[in-house]
Formats: sequence, C-alpha cells, structure tokens
Amino acid sequence: MVDTTVTTPGSTGNPVPFSYVLPPVILDVSPASGPLAGGSTVTISGRSLATATSVLFGDTAVTPTALSDSELTAVSPAHAEGEVALVVTAQGGTATASGAYGFVAAPAVTGFSPVTGLPAGGTLVDITGTALATTTEVTFGSVPATFAVLSDTRVAAVAPSQPAGTVTLAVTTTGGSAAAPGVFLYLL
Repeated sequence: MVDTTVTTPGSTGNPVPFSYVLPPVILDVSPASGPLAGGSTVTISGRSLATATSVLFGDTAVTPTALSDSELTAVSPAHAEGEVALVVTAQGGTATASGAYGFVAAPAVTGFSPVTGLPAGGTLVDITGTALATTTEVTFGSVPATFAVLSDTRVAAVAPSQPAGTVTLAVTTTGGSAAAPGVFLYLL
C-alpha cells in the first residue's frame, strides 16, 4: 500500500492510501472432474485468490470459499458431459483455465471375467463397461483392489485376498459408482 496525493498549482490534496491487487492465477484444479449432477468440492490452487467472488464452471457461476490467498474451494454445479473452462473472478481481475474441469457420466459395469478366484487373491480380472476412464477405486466386497484403467470401457483389477464365498465387484469413478452384475466367487 502506498499513499497517493493529487497536486495542482496552488494546492496539494491529503494523502489517500492506494493498494494494487494482483490478478488471480489458477495453477491447479483438484479433482479435475466430477459427476454430471455436480456437488463435488473442487479445490483451486493459485495466487491472489483470497478476494475471489465468483467461479464459473463453463457458463454457470458459483460462489467460492477462499481458504487463503493461494487456495479456494467451489462446489461444482450440475452440467452436461464434457470439459469446461474455469474462470475465477477476484478484485484484481479474472483468471481462466481452459478445459480445466470435466463433467463425467456415471459408470456402468456390464461384466467381468473370470468370475472366480482363489481366497489368496491375485486373480487378474478384466472389467468391462462404460465411462470407466476416471476410475478411482475398484472393490471386491469392501476390500479395495489394485487396478489399471485400460480405456473408457475396460479396467484390469487384481482380486484381493478374501475368505471363500461371493462378493460384489464395484467400480468408483469421478462420475459415481456402479456394481457389476453378478458376483465374484472366491473358491476353496
């Protein structure tokens, strides 16, 4: 902050404080995608964010919560599928991050193979479905599995160790969760 005065021939005004506010900068968005229904808390990291008054997800404005000068949160609105720009408006101006957030459809699991494995775990299971590209978790019953996303329609998972019996296989993505049809059988 600096004091500024106006001087004219014959007089000088009283000093008035003046401060320059830097424009906001977006450095990171997390998570980078969420469900079509909205409702995800999105953290935006950057600079000069403390005075943010609005965040646009595409063309839909929401009111952010500034956590510090370098971080704010905003709850994603409902939106059609696809990537959108995020625009942060603050005292110092606006910052735009093109394609920074994606609205993704809920996943669907249409099948998996094989449908059986040993209680010791280790069976490689091929899971098929739709909207699987943003998979964040695969579970056998309530036990998380190691997995790899192969495409938007395929995920490979390693069945974890479980007692003999049947469990439901489920996939969670940034768009939601889906249980597979049928059950996975741990054989004796």
